[in-house]
Amino acid sequence: MSVPTQKRFIAGAVCPRCGAQDRIRVFMEGERTLRECIVCDFEDELSDAGSDVLPKGRLDGPRRPPAASAAKPMTFHPPKRRKSSDA
Repeated sequence: MSVPTQKRFIAGAVCPRCGAQDRIRVFMEGERTLRECIVCDFEDELSDAGSDVLPKGRLDGPRRPPAASAAKPMTFHPPKRRKSSDA
């Protein structure tokens, strides 16, 4: 009988199958380190061979500069005066 280990969620991890973020948990099973996705039931074994390479996160893609037309100066108008009906 194996001793159950605690499954830990990895912050910022992205599932390689479905792309869900923060839904990957890692746990030990005997001598093996496994990771699983709770959304699509993806599961694989982690190896120490690729530990030099950092996994890709959601912010690692190319960055697009903001559109030039998106920034417009704000215009303030004075409040309109109401005409009194007592005249």
